[in-house]
Amino acid sequence: MAIHDWRAALEHLSAIITFLIGISLSVLIVRPLKARPSWPLLPTIIEIEVILIVAASLALASDMAHGVEIFVIFVSLALGLQNGAFRRVGGISVHTTYLTGMITSLITTETEKYASEVVPSAAISPDPKTGLLCGIWIAFVLGAGTGAAMVLHFKALGMLGAAVLLILLILREVQS
Repeated sequence: MAIHDWRAALEHLSAIITFLIGISLSVLIVRPLKARPSWPLLPTIIEIEVILIVAASLALASDMAHGVEIFVIFVSLALGLQNGAFRRVGGISVHTTYLTGMITSLITTETEKYASEVVPSAAISPDPKTGLLCGIWIAFVLGAGTGAAMVLHFKALGMLGAAVLLILLILREVQS
């Protein structure tokens, strides 16, 4: 029993370590790309993420030994890479792999603004950062729900839906 618990703990730890490696890797990838303004930063990061998601999905769909472990490592690496590369949008900090920090920031900012105001709320113009945070939050929730439904219905191959969406984002970014 103790060996089984040790292996389970190691599996969870490997996901965390791989996520942290992905964050560090993103810094190493982004730095030289920023030095070359002609090289598209966002499409490059998303392309790497697509490759990792497709590889993870195929590893899980196949009956290969350690397919689940390979899936977790590839997805953790992709999420770490994404979180490290995509840190700021519209002048605000955005962490793409969790919502609680953004939700806390949104609620705290709005509560502080309205709790300390002397001017009636109808005279205050809306903060554009609040709108951006709400949009990002809604996109994350819809994406999570859609992704969960796809994986529930299509199993491991449902992850390929995320790859398709990322490819569409790459195409949109390259065309603009």
